[in-house]
Order: sequence, then C-alpha cells, then structure tokens
Amino acid sequence: MIIQKNKFFILILSVIYLSSCTKEGSISLNNTNDDIGAEITDSITVRTATYQLDPLPANGKGIMLVGEMTDEATGHLKASSYFRIGNSAINNVTLPDDAVFDSISLALPYQGYYYGDTTLTQSVTLHRVTEEIKLIDESNAWEEDEQPVFGSGSTLFTNNTFRYDTHPLGTAYFKPKPTSKTDTVFIKMDPTFGEELWAKVKTGSTQVTNSEEFLEYIKGFVLIPANETSVLTAFPTDSILMNIYYSYTRDTDGKKIQESLKMKVDDHTYQFNSLQIDRSQSIIRTLEADTEGELSGTATRQQVMLQGLSGLVTKIQFPYLHEFVNRNGIIINKAELTIETPTSSHSYYTPPSSLNLMLADEYGVPKSLLTSSYESTTQTAYLVQDVNGGVQNGRYTFNLTEYVSNFRGAMDDKKSSLYLTIPVSDLLTKVDRLLIGKGDDVPAIKLRILYTTY
Repeated sequence: MIIQKNKFFILILSVIYLSSCTKEGSISLNNTNDDIGAEITDSITVRTATYQLDPLPANGKGIMLVGEMTDEATGHLKASSYFRIGNSAINNVTLPDDAVFDSISLALPYQGYYYGDTTLTQSVTLHRVTEEIKLIDESNAWEEDEQPVFGSGSTLFTNNTFRYDTHPLGTAYFKPKPTSKTDTVFIKMDPTFGEELWAKVKTGSTQVTNSEEFLEYIKGFVLIPANETSVLTAFPTDSILMNIYYSYTRDTDGKKIQESLKMKVDDHTYQFNSLQIDRSQSIIRTLEADTEGELSGTATRQQVMLQGLSGLVTKIQFPYLHEFVNRNGIIINKAELTIETPTSSHSYYTPPSSLNLMLADEYGVPKSLLTSSYESTTQTAYLVQDVNGGVQNGRYTFNLTEYVSNFRGAMDDKKSSLYLTIPVSDLLTKVDRLLIGKGDDVPAIKLRILYTTY
C-alpha cells in the first residue's frame, strides 16, 4: 500500500512539473521529448471563411481617406470623406476697411498613410454638402448586447452618405507624395462661393458669426475621388485649412499686404470616411458589402481574406478542438496558430505588417481582443518572411496556448470564433488587405499543438 501511494505521488509531481514547464515556455514546438511522451499535431481541423462585419464606425478618427482601388480579391473600393468647417477663425474678426477678396482654397497636407500605387496622377473633387450631417445616436447605433469591441458612443458608419451639390467647388490633380513633410495638396475653390462668404464675413453677418447659423449656411463638405488610380491617400483632419485670401493697403507705407483667414475643422466628430464597394468582379462576389455575412473558405478554394475599414475579416473556427483537448491523458504544453500568405498575390497592395485576433461571441459579435497567453496585453502577430523551396511566403504566428487550454473542462461552444484582422487601432482608418491561401484547396491557416501524454 505504501509503495502504491508513493507511485501515485510521483505521477502527480510529474504532471505538475510538466505544467509548470509549459507556463515558463521551456518546451518548444520545434522539439519533442520522447521520455515524457511529448507529441505534436497540426491536423486539428481549421474551418475558415471570409466574414463581413456590419458597417464600421468611421467618424472622429482624425484621418480623411480619399481614393479608389480595384483588387481581384476584395473588389472595387471607393473612399470619400465628409467634414465640417468651423467658424472660429472668422467669428468676430476685424478686417481693414479696404480689404478685398482675392481667392479661396482648401489646403490638404499629407498624413503619411497611403495604400496602392502612387506613381499615377490622382484627382479629387470638393463638393458642398446640402444635407445636415447628423450623428446616429448610440442607442440606435447598436442593438442591445451587440456593440463590438471597437464601438463606442454616437457615431457615423462607413455606409452613411449625405446629399451634396454635384457641381464641384474645385478639383485637384496630383501625384501623391504621402511621406512628404512639406508638400500639400491645394484645391482652388470656386471664386463665386468665396466672394459670397467674404461678403458675409466683411459685414459681420450672423450667418458666419453665430455657430448654429453658420452650420445652417455651410453644412459641410465632401472630398470625392474623381478618377481611379488604384491608390487611397490620407490627410490629417486637424491640419486641413480652408484659406480665404484677401489684400489691403497698409496705411503706414502704402504697401499692398496679402493675408488669409484660416478656417479649420473645429469638431472632428462630424468627419467620417464613406465607402462604396463593388465586389461583382472579385473572388468574393457573392458576399454583400453592407450586410453581416460570410463566405466559406470551401467556396473560394481556401482563399480567404481581410481588409480594414470595409469590415472584412477572416473567420476561424476549430470545430473539434473541444473534443481533442478533453481527451483523457493529455496536457497542453503549447499551441500556435500560423497564417501563411504568398507575397506574389499582393502586387502593390502590400500585406499588413501585423495582425490581431478578435474573439467573437456565439452571435458573431467581436467582443474582445486576444491577449498574450497568460498576460493582459493585446497579442499582435508580426509579418515574417519565410523562404521555403525558393518561394517566399509571409507568415504570422499567434500563441494560442491559453485559448486552447481554456477548452479543457469547458462547455462545448462551437459557435464561438476568432476574427483575424489588421490591428484594431487601424481597422477603422486604413484599407490594408490580406489574401490568405493560393486557391489550391489547401488551408494556409494551421493550428499546431504540442501536448504531453500521460
């Protein structure tokens, strides 16, 4: 009896030792130890789909995105940007008696972000909005218990639009220089509009001095791409200026002086990026852009994809993981999720440098972000170039040890899932996309588990 108890005690200590090694990360997926019965499996079934989220909240992000791109994977995307100009620069301004109007223009410095081909000439038109830009109240924006991890407060969505005058106030043609610190895109605006606004400023009309009346007079503007050059360019909301140039004669020396009234976006809340999406000629042509839904990986020969701002994510499920983890006699030491993407499939739409995973509930609502195993910080997988057999692939790796271990003893919930996405900090402002798989019916997403049998 004493000998049997000692054997049982030694077995328990062995299990505790192996578990502690796992937490410290001393066992690697690249090595096995036959003495302790360690094994690796990468045959866990992974079910994938290209998933369309509901339209994303797009206001107050500080980035104005304008342009078009056509991609055989995700389709045609056109981004326009709505915004309101404030009256703080002209409210109670004092002008020389002989000041006269010269011109009016919109200045758009580069924000730094772009996506696509910057070698061609891009064209952008500016239009005057004729309908009040209204926020969607929080209570109407989200159904009860359906607010996603990235949603908060009253908002405007990527599929919202407002009426505008089809006759443009101005047009700009430019070759994007998004990384420039000094270059600025200028849109020379209609002088008739400028003279009308100047007259109100000069006379101190309440239509420009009173904030409410001003917003009734000028409800807002929208920047619209005027040609397709397969590039989207970003401008910082807090740096754009509508300049009213005027001149006068200085009394002291009779010299002609030119100055300007610099009007800016006083309230970022009403600036948002609006999308028009056409997938009729794409791989995912049957997936509606404005409605939550999914297209199974089996329908696209395991080519699944994701794209920021448009709300495309890659849905990942492990239908038999609960059964595997709850087998008798195994301990999970480490689990890794790897995503591979051939660099040849990207052209100048470069793959994102990093990715996140969102955890969705049984109703498909992303409720939280995957954290680093046994830590509280958001887990980010970075792109690593992997050369295999002369072919260069991109690879992202997530540590799913805690996620997989939590299936032990848990209720079987096959409806929950993971959503692969560009970092959530970029999801609402950028259009980076990723194509996963080569269309050869071979899944490019694998779950590898190192486990110990006892």
